Amino acid sequence: MTRTTHVAATLTELSAMDAGALIRHLGASPAGLTTLERNARLARHGRNEVGDDRRPRQARRLLRSPFVGLLLGLDLVLLLTANYAGAVTVGVMVLVSVLLRVTQEHRSDRAAKRLRDLVATTATVAKRGTGSPRRFTEPAAAALGAVTAEVPVEELVPGDVVHLKAGDLVPADCRLLTANSLVVEQATLSGESLPVRKTVTTDRIAGNVLDSPVFCFLGSTVVGGSATAMVVGTGRSTYLGAIASRLTEPDHDTDAGMRSVSWTLIRFTLVLAPIVLAVSGLTHGDWTEATLLAVSVAVGLTPEMLPVIVAANLAKGANDLARRQVIVKRLRAVHAFGQMDVLCVDKTGTLTDDRIVLADHTDEPTLELAYLNATLSTGLRNPFDRAVIDAVEPDRRLLLEAGWRLVDELPFDHERRRMSVVVRDTEGRHLLVTKGAVDHDAAADGTRVLGVWRKEVSAREIYQVSDEDGAELVGHLFFQDPPKESAAPALRQLRELGVQIVVVTGDNEAVARKVGHDIGIADATVHARATPARKAEIVRELREAGHTVGFLGDGVNDAAALREADLAISVGGALPVARDTAEVILLRKDLTVLANGVLAGRRTFANTMKYVKLTASSNFGNVLSVLAAAVLLPFLPMLPVQLLVQNLLYDIAQLAIPWDRVDREQVSSPRKWAGGDLARFMLLVGPLSSVFDVALFAAMSHYSPATFHTGWFVEGLLSQLLIVHVIRTPRLRSRAAWPVLAATAAMAALGLLLPFTGLFGLVPPPATYFPWLTTVVIGYCVLVQVVKSFYVRKFTAWL
Repeated sequence: MTRTTHVAATLTELSAMDAGALIRHLGASPAGLTTLERNARLARHGRNEVGDDRRPRQARRLLRSPFVGLLLGLDLVLLLTANYAGAVTVGVMVLVSVLLRVTQEHRSDRAAKRLRDLVATTATVAKRGTGSPRRFTEPAAAALGAVTAEVPVEELVPGDVVHLKAGDLVPADCRLLTANSLVVEQATLSGESLPVRKTVTTDRIAGNVLDSPVFCFLGSTVVGGSATAMVVGTGRSTYLGAIASRLTEPDHDTDAGMRSVSWTLIRFTLVLAPIVLAVSGLTHGDWTEATLLAVSVAVGLTPEMLPVIVAANLAKGANDLARRQVIVKRLRAVHAFGQMDVLCVDKTGTLTDDRIVLADHTDEPTLELAYLNATLSTGLRNPFDRAVIDAVEPDRRLLLEAGWRLVDELPFDHERRRMSVVVRDTEGRHLLVTKGAVDHDAAADGTRVLGVWRKEVSAREIYQVSDEDGAELVGHLFFQDPPKESAAPALRQLRELGVQIVVVTGDNEAVARKVGHDIGIADATVHARATPARKAEIVRELREAGHTVGFLGDGVNDAAALREADLAISVGGALPVARDTAEVILLRKDLTVLANGVLAGRRTFANTMKYVKLTASSNFGNVLSVLAAAVLLPFLPMLPVQLLVQNLLYDIAQLAIPWDRVDREQVSSPRKWAGGDLARFMLLVGPLSSVFDVALFAAMSHYSPATFHTGWFVEGLLSQLLIVHVIRTPRLRSRAAWPVLAATAAMAALGLLLPFTGLFGLVPPPATYFPWLTTVVIGYCVLVQVVKSFYVRKFTAWL
């Protein structure tokens, strides 16, 4: 039995009990708990918190990275073969990559925690003194011997009696003891667009537990009336907590694309390293040296800095997004931003302002009567009331309020769907003013319509609902939730970036399509009246169709869909379960922020792929050259330590890649990890360097082994560094950013100087070597440029 099923079964059992039986079942009192009782129950049930336990799993998943595993394996081999310098180098690479990711995600978690701390709340709780009676035959006796206190919601326990009023957040799952016109908004749990009425009627639940009128649930809000209720569930034992317990990990592999690329490179390593071992050992007879060379080749063929480059890229992308009011909780989400090609959004608050405005009204008398109804009522003002008040000029407000006084009011209820006030003017005339729902054709285009009625009534102090009978309809009020000003340009930008918008809303289809038409996305896919389960199903269907799906949600009813999405996005003001499930938190609920996120993600992805393709193809070419040299030469073409140093210098230069410029075409459409594309690129571009390496071998055939090692060391390093500027862009002319220029220049200078230091077995090359070096490097760059032009025409994409 799942936790959700267990909680639902428990609530179903409690719903059939009357108040007295419930109190006895919980061993509580309608007068509340004593301090000792609360402390004992707090120790037994735990704090009233819906937590997030994903951190250990995130750490384990990081350590299970195939590249981290391969590098740790190679590190062990280097240690066993006493190659301590290489072992330290590889170990540092692994450590830096892990620390970068853990540090950045820890910083993001702290930012998310600060958001949670901003919304800490308390609950009004009945507190019984130690001498107060424990048992009562009627719940109404709760006031006897009890006082109220403000208690942090985290300290609530089953058996607590809480007082609820309009505007309160429901602090736990509660069973009503008394209710006075109680109306609760539970859309974040159930997806219902309208508030629901709650009563103390006792009846066993027949369907969804959320439909029970006797329970108020953690995560809902009181919008009208008042009540006293007994806490029956806290923390993970609430309906919300049961949902949250299923949301700690997505069902699908969120890093599958990166993993496919990793395994492509690992397969090349596992095939080619043994070949190098066999060829070198059989050719030269020194199996110890051949083993070291094979391990060095394996390290060289593996882009050992990939975890570091990826982590640095993602950390830079996360920091860029933080400056744009986006908190990235999981670094992989930066890449998901760049790969996203479908974005599912709600209508309210995302496409619209989530702000009701009075768009039109029949005439001024209608507006003035509506103002009296809205401003003189004593209950919690709803968005329609505030819209009416805002529509009246300040001077006119003063005159109306000076001329009328409130006598009585008839609160809103969902049976008659209206509310009335009785007001008296300066001459003593009594007027009943009613505002409420009407059936009207304008509702079909997304406009909400309310009617205004009036009726002169006789003077008295108390009025009944029956007094509304016979009231005269004066006119209508027309309300709209206007589109965000930023929505239209943001959606145009997302469409230009190749991101399809799917509207998933609990509202009706006419309203959703009207808003879509107003902001220029009339052709968008709209799913109206979507339940929480349907939202998750929509996301799953899109993913199964091959899309990378982002979902923007802020309620419990969005949590399952957030879990299914490739990129889970929430907002700072969302409920904790939505924020905890999300990988990205927007401090401003605005699609412009998302468009910026897409661009940042694509820049990050493009720069990551630059490194992967640059290094993988270059190292693949080096391995082919090693194989050719092992067959053609009577000695090892390069010492293992020299090969490791060459790779290290090249990789240090590549640390500047995250700061490189990205061409416009590289961010114009969604990009995904593709192991097959990488293999094709390696097989086509990699061997080009080997052509010139073999030519250089021929030119250096009369050199001594030490001079030969030095010549190939310098040529290999310079060609890799210079080819960065050819491969990094599909364009003929595209200048790298200054950090990349500076890094490649510095490593090239160091590579030219090392032979004159005597380190690593290198020696100064003869003067006749440098013309050959220049010819080979320039020829290699020209050939790659020619192949690049062919590749782009053939396969449309380069990186």
